[in-house]
Amino acid sequence: MIEGDVFLLGQAINNLLENALDFSPNNSTIFITLTRNQNKTVLAIQDQGTGIPDYALDKIFDKFYSLPRPNYALNAGQKSTGLGLNFVQEIMLLHHGKLEVTNAKEGGAIATLIF
Repeated sequence: MIEGDVFLLGQAINNLLENALDFSPNNSTIFITLTRNQNKTVLAIQDQGTGIPDYALDKIFDKFYSLPRPNYALNAGQKSTGLGLNFVQEIMLLHHGKLEVTNAKEGGAIATLIF
């Protein structure tokens, strides 16, 4: 069981899922795992996109920073407001948790919520 604001946590998960969809090729799979590790609950969302460019890894949580959607996306070339990951990070801080976003070894990105 996770204690928290249902609306805010729902918004955080929805944001991460939308990012995964936006950056994944058509007909790919988004992997969602929920695990219990020691005294932590971990929700991970992994896409099959190209991952986050090295130059952007230290900027993705900054307000208003956004990457263009890949050429294979329905909204190719478009950028978002750049507030999503910063918002998710703030929600996790309010819940005494943590957001991590990394590149997967096999490609794509993994967004992890740690409670």
